[in-house]
Amino acid sequence: MLIGGKSNKNGVAVSGIYGGGISLGYLKPYYLNVQDATTGTTRDIKYSDSASEFLDPFAITGASGFTKGFGQGKIVPGAYARLAMRFDYGRYNEFLSALEVGINAEYYSQKMPIMIDNPEKQFFLNGYVAIEFGKRK
Repeated sequence: MLIGGKSNKNGVAVSGIYGGGISLGYLKPYYLNVQDATTGTTRDIKYSDSASEFLDPFAITGASGFTKGFGQGKIVPGAYARLAMRFDYGRYNEFLSALEVGINAEYYSQKMPIMIDNPEKQFFLNGYVAIEFGKRK
């Protein structure tokens, strides 16, 4: 929605932007490659299998790979809403120069575990700033 327009030569156009919709989260278990101290062999573990081993920095040899655990993932439905202000200050209608400042809110149908030792959350709120520049055709 246009709040304030600008002339052809200079000025600033101010717009309000809002929107919302469905969002889908994908929960994939994270695996680590650890070395057994007694046998010296390496194996892949996930957090729920052995929390003490998963957090032991001396046992970890690396990540198990990006694709490990994709078959065990789960899709979590949610919804999002976005609200922003856009300031378009491009000159002569030939150049695009704009600044957009906004917030985004997401709510999921269940709590989402993001990192170990951090509380699981259903609601996520973030802010953003976007700078746009270019040439119009």
